[in-house]
Amino acid sequence: MNNGYSKDLDDSLYTGAMFQSFFKDSPQSVVIKANTPHFTILAVSDRFVEISLKSRAELLGKNLFDVFPDNTKDPSGKERAFTAITEVMKTKKKVDLPIYKYDIYSSETGKMEPFYWSNSNQPIFNEAGEVSYIVNTTSNVTAQVMLKEMAATSEENLVLQQQRLNKMFLKAPMGMALYSKDDFVIEYANEAICKMWNKGAPEEVLGHSIFDLIPSLQEAGYREIYKQVVETGIPYLSKESPVTYDRNGVMETYYFDLNLEPVYGPKKEITGMLSLANEVTEQVLTRKNIENAEERLRLASEATGIGSWDLDLQTRDIIYSSSLADLFGYPGVTDLSHEQLRAVIHPEDTGAVEVAFQTALISGKYNYQARIIRPDKVIYWIKVTGKVLFSREGTPLRMLGTVMDITESKHEEIQKNDFIAIASHELKTPLTSLKAYAQLLKTGKGVSDPTFVSSIGTRIEGQINKMTKLVYSFLDLSKIESNKTELTKELISLNQIISDVASDYLFQEKNHPVTFEPEELPLIYADRHKITQVIDNLISNAIKYSPQGGKVIVTAKRQDQEVLVSVEDHGIGIDNNHTQKIFDRFYRIDDLQVKNASGFGIGLYLCADIIARHEGKIGLQSEPGVGSNFYFTLPVQPGH
Repeated sequence: MNNGYSKDLDDSLYTGAMFQSFFKDSPQSVVIKANTPHFTILAVSDRFVEISLKSRAELLGKNLFDVFPDNTKDPSGKERAFTAITEVMKTKKKVDLPIYKYDIYSSETGKMEPFYWSNSNQPIFNEAGEVSYIVNTTSNVTAQVMLKEMAATSEENLVLQQQRLNKMFLKAPMGMALYSKDDFVIEYANEAICKMWNKGAPEEVLGHSIFDLIPSLQEAGYREIYKQVVETGIPYLSKESPVTYDRNGVMETYYFDLNLEPVYGPKKEITGMLSLANEVTEQVLTRKNIENAEERLRLASEATGIGSWDLDLQTRDIIYSSSLADLFGYPGVTDLSHEQLRAVIHPEDTGAVEVAFQTALISGKYNYQARIIRPDKVIYWIKVTGKVLFSREGTPLRMLGTVMDITESKHEEIQKNDFIAIASHELKTPLTSLKAYAQLLKTGKGVSDPTFVSSIGTRIEGQINKMTKLVYSFLDLSKIESNKTELTKELISLNQIISDVASDYLFQEKNHPVTFEPEELPLIYADRHKITQVIDNLISNAIKYSPQGGKVIVTAKRQDQEVLVSVEDHGIGIDNNHTQKIFDRFYRIDDLQVKNASGFGIGLYLCADIIARHEGKIGLQSEPGVGSNFYFTLPVQPGH
């Protein structure tokens, strides 16, 4: 018969040296290809090699039922195994065989020997959702079955059964022990369970109570469990039971699948207990590590607001994380459809999203940025990235991806673009004026008139001063961004600084007289240039946002251990919606009365940073149509 051993590219994962090396040491048994009726063996573990009585070379690449033909007189085991495997392919679910008889050939005896097995068959799917491979995990339970048979057999056959059992029992990979009924004295133990206990050879543990041998078992409550089995006759089964004991000089927790069975005497009375233990510590710890890693990934994803999703492109069914539902404004909702999620997209962006989706079905890469309108009517920006999985024929099957909230960065990007446009405009205006004055002087007209030349010079100086302020604002912003802002502190007089700044506006602002009536103030330890910059900016803003003219009032007074400076205007005022953001970088009020005012949203941001570095506070009180009062405080030095 053709062994059906496939050299397909997909098989290379299992037939490759790396997987073979990994799988041979694993607790699993065998990987078979779902190529019915051949079921080619692709990988086997060392444990399976031991219990199969075959060499690795006799197994790899061969058909499962060619290697294990079963007894021709009673092929029921082979039939049950074949049915179980084909059932996996049909139902696409795990299929277990608790206990069944399947004879295999023993080179030691030269004939087919009866064995009893327990196994499970786990499907592995391809991208199309079909079963491509099956992981068969098998345990040899012959000794367990024989023990039960021995307890029920006649005394005449007892010795023969014991001899056969002894051979199977001692070398079985599963840990086995037989205890007396009264104090659970070890009457029989195989090599596997002695290795688990780390207590030497079987002959060294016989005659000892298991609770004297491993006292921590009693502390963990296992004596009561053992007593319950021998008193009620009800077996005890548990998966991944934790047991803490000293195995290698250190108290550690190990995990076992346990099966405790009562043992009966000739008169059907309970005489003891059989313990079957399969250590699963490695599997449990591996799973816990994976679960921990997944949990850390989930928490990290939730903490960063990243949502994940998995879309079936054939049915449009979607699975998504809780953080995605939160982002879309549906916290706790787990049954949103793909159509419902699509409906949240901003109407102006739906076209671009659909183009990105259709492109992904061809290229395999899904990528777009768009706005969503949540149920609370708040607009968010999202960034979506995904990958399409195709079948061998090129049919798109699934799309996997993530969704990230980029609202803040998108707003910042928009603000930066606005800033560049405004900054360009602000620099262009004085440059245009300077160019006009230069051309006027170049003509030579009026050069002999000292008054004319003085007037032109004053205007040029004003435009240069305006550009200088803009350039220094850029430099200050750059220093804040790189955290290189430095203060040169000295004892300064706030009254003197305010008076100097107010004097500068005395002649250039006829419609906005700046008034300041000094009060007695202590000297302040601060950076003269930076504080001058703050006061100048606040007065400049007060004038700018009072288009109809009006007095600007500056006050400075002591309040306990602080000096409070305020700049009050009677201009258009600022709505409360903006008062908390007015000091943010690049923030400009989206209001028709304000939008046409010059400036690009960094002046107040720089002021806030300067005052914060002086350990002071800055704030705003304002009412639309009435005016605004910007204020800041600076600490008074002890002794002043």
